[in-house]
Amino acid sequence: MNYSRVYALFLTFVFCTSCGQKTNVPKDNIKSEIKDIGPNIMVRNIKKGRNGTILIAGPNNSSFGDVFRYDPSRAGEKSFTNLTSKLGQHIFWDALEDRRGNSWFTTTDSGVYYDNGKSIQHFTTTEGLANNRVTSVYEDRVGIIWFGTAGGVSRYDGRSFRNFTSPNAPLFFKDRNWNNDIHTIIEDRAGKLWVGTRGDAFVYDGKKFTTLTHKGEPFLDVWAIMEDRKGTIWLSGYNGFKVGRTGGLYRYDGSSFTKVSERGAYAIIQDKKGNIWTTGPVNPANWTVQALSRYDATSLYSNNPTITEIRSGRTFLGLLEANDGSIWFGDATGVYRYDGKTITDFYNKEGQKKYSIDTKQSVIVWKGSRLLGGWEGTTFLGDGTSTGDVDIVKGHLLIDNRHLVGGAVEVDMNTIEKFDDQPLRNKLPPFFDVKKFPVSTFTITKVETGNDGNTKVPTDGSIKVTTDGNIKVTGNLTIEGITKAVTFPVKMNFKDGMDGTVEMNGTLIIDRTAWGIDSGSEKYFYRSGDAILGDVKLLMKIVAKK
Repeated sequence: MNYSRVYALFLTFVFCTSCGQKTNVPKDNIKSEIKDIGPNIMVRNIKKGRNGTILIAGPNNSSFGDVFRYDPSRAGEKSFTNLTSKLGQHIFWDALEDRRGNSWFTTTDSGVYYDNGKSIQHFTTTEGLANNRVTSVYEDRVGIIWFGTAGGVSRYDGRSFRNFTSPNAPLFFKDRNWNNDIHTIIEDRAGKLWVGTRGDAFVYDGKKFTTLTHKGEPFLDVWAIMEDRKGTIWLSGYNGFKVGRTGGLYRYDGSSFTKVSERGAYAIIQDKKGNIWTTGPVNPANWTVQALSRYDATSLYSNNPTITEIRSGRTFLGLLEANDGSIWFGDATGVYRYDGKTITDFYNKEGQKKYSIDTKQSVIVWKGSRLLGGWEGTTFLGDGTSTGDVDIVKGHLLIDNRHLVGGAVEVDMNTIEKFDDQPLRNKLPPFFDVKKFPVSTFTITKVETGNDGNTKVPTDGSIKVTTDGNIKVTGNLTIEGITKAVTFPVKMNFKDGMDGTVEMNGTLIIDRTAWGIDSGSEKYFYRSGDAILGDVKLLMKIVAKK
């Protein structure tokens, strides 16, 4: 067995398919519209909330994530509410609003958060959770909450946890403990739990776990399981490695499995009309080809079901039918709604957008020091390092496809503080002629990424957006009527995952004498006998909103 090849397939995160089945794939005539609101990266799970609301979970920048609630009864940008913004920076992966109205948020780095509207509880391995990496949450018919973790299945009855680890010995990956890495959990109408894992898939009848097999081989790396209105189970996974098959979409009628399609699935749902929808890979030979697909209700049980490919790309994840019948789906670039004619993109990824700098949340701090230190005997008093701040009058940033491409800021020089080096107890003359030059400005002329300017945001949803992180900003800095080009490092973060807030942290070191600010300069050290370094460090935090 060539495990390296199989392992590479599993790391693709969704299913590759490789059968030779031919499927009719008609295209719908679809228009697109854009609204500048909503989560904008890697929407992994979409769930129904109360009163027609929708829960949307997944990272909102390249490192962390959040859970949002969409309320269709509210129009405009206020339709989206960030439910986890006060819980800290975590990688939120899935969400559930249980029958009592309580909210559950799973993370892959910090266990589970529970919000009953009055208080928040945090469940980790300390409280009994099987593992702090939690990728799924499910409520069964009696109100028990089930969690799929990287260390097995956790059952929570409202008081304590019961964990199920290594229920059966692996049938395929016998040298790896992947049966404990849980992807999904659902309950069928008979009360049995179906569990998809990175290893073998299982059915749990309340007493024992039974490994799912087809033609003598287990189903592997099952991300999606769904029961339709007829009680038929649909699942997507690998099966039949021994004869060269790599899986696809299957249905189970209670006695045997039938392969429906070569297409795999990250998510499976059935809509009100009986159609089956999936997100996931399309091309049997290339996992990077994925789509939102619809299986027509009239041909679901035929040998060659009619499949309509609604949208194609490289990453399609969360999936849900809303109360109004529209289909919501997520990919690596955000969340979308399809009403049968139009795909609505809730985050505009094209064209420049102007963000206004929030002057109350933004700050620029300067830091300077003397050339020589102060002493009292052998006691060092310090080098006269002093800090102060200066107020921003106004400014804006230009964002294009999650890239900073321009911007400008104006600073009120009347608010800048003089150097006041307390260790040396020495007041200095004013540095700036604020009466003649009350405002200093900075205008961005060039922005480079941390990868020599080569990092690009994909337009096809192929990978996580990588613009969050270090960039180099070049621009014209005007002080005292003199303009000089400067370049400095910046870390940029799309803070709340909506087209609303960008945060930038940067540090600029300038030689103030280049702008004619010579007061106390080391250039005149031999004249004054006591000098202040020409280099001044400007530390800035800029918060800008759409």
